[in-house]
Amino acid sequence: MSAHDAAQLLPTSAHVYERTLARAVDTTDVVGPSIDALHGLKILNPPASFLPYLVWEYGLGMLSPYVPNLYDLIREGVDWQRVRGTPAAVDMALGWVGYEAAIEYAPVRRRWWNCCQLGLDRVRDDEADLIRIDGLTWLSIPLRSDFWRAYAGYDVRALEYSEGRWSEAMWSDDSGVVIDGARAKWSFGRRVDIVHDITAEDLAALGIPDPWALEVDGEPLTLDGEPLRFVPTEADLTWGDLTWGDFSWAGEATQAVSASLLAATGAGPAWAAFKDAAGEVLFYRRARVRRAVVAATGGVYAVGASRFSPATGLATDLYIEAMTDFGEGFGSVAASVGFVLSAHPAAGCKPGLAHLEPGELEPAGPIIAEVPVTIEFGRTVRERVACLLRF
Repeated sequence: MSAHDAAQLLPTSAHVYERTLARAVDTTDVVGPSIDALHGLKILNPPASFLPYLVWEYGLGMLSPYVPNLYDLIREGVDWQRVRGTPAAVDMALGWVGYEAAIEYAPVRRRWWNCCQLGLDRVRDDEADLIRIDGLTWLSIPLRSDFWRAYAGYDVRALEYSEGRWSEAMWSDDSGVVIDGARAKWSFGRRVDIVHDITAEDLAALGIPDPWALEVDGEPLTLDGEPLRFVPTEADLTWGDLTWGDFSWAGEATQAVSASLLAATGAGPAWAAFKDAAGEVLFYRRARVRRAVVAATGGVYAVGASRFSPATGLATDLYIEAMTDFGEGFGSVAASVGFVLSAHPAAGCKPGLAHLEPGELEPAGPIIAEVPVTIEFGRTVRERVACLLRF
């Protein structure tokens, strides 16, 4: 007889037949261990087959489209329910998809005071992530709140009179675009910095005589097939056919020569040329900045950790910056980017166009300072390419 005796539950007046029958039909020894094993099973290590039912039991069904791993959803969903409607819920939900963000509510002076924005920790990894971020945020914020916008790397706000600068804001709206499947607006920006020292090959491509080339009877002087070049002293004032600008020669001659080379590149608009892996031009983007600059700690332009300010006279550096629009080049990947220093839209194109297809730029070259990149153009990302050319 087992330690558990079902006959003990019968009254003392029970017949021996009743006691025997109770012991015969008792299944405790058979099903008891299974019943004991069920205690805590759905909490400690639920089988995969249990998960859909637990999601329903805990009321987490609204999260399942955005959190495909149901184990994570079961483990953390209940805690999320407890803090839902607070910034902690937003932090927890974004952690499920691998992001972090600072939540920002509109100031109380605004009519739409209950809208909020997310300052994400980085540009989205994939556009599909935006649908999940959008859905999780709407479920996590208070019911009275509206998730309006998310940004990272590019954030330009709508102008508020007496609250901001006209030159640092948009007149009608915050920056960003809306995509299918999400209610919020998205504003992302990435940056590529290029520093390029102009070479003799660049000068030749630009049609500018090399002031440092050594010549004998009009022929370049070479050594082992390589042209020889020199750096002149202040006493050397003439090099080739290059026409110098009106520069003071009180400083170093090399600085004056570099400034003259910069001036010889022309004054037309510059263009960023994006190419694919096959070396074919994807499109041209007009540079929004083309300025001669000098290094300055408080400069308005930045390349890496260095800053620069516009300058005239003996400036020897040229700063070029181009920025694509949202969705420009969408569906393509740039493998390299370079610059055309002075060109205009070809005949038949509107003169003010900022985006030109291959064949719509005149002249279409030469392309200098070309560097390899990997830029996957997206609908929600503006790509900024900043280049410092040192002459």
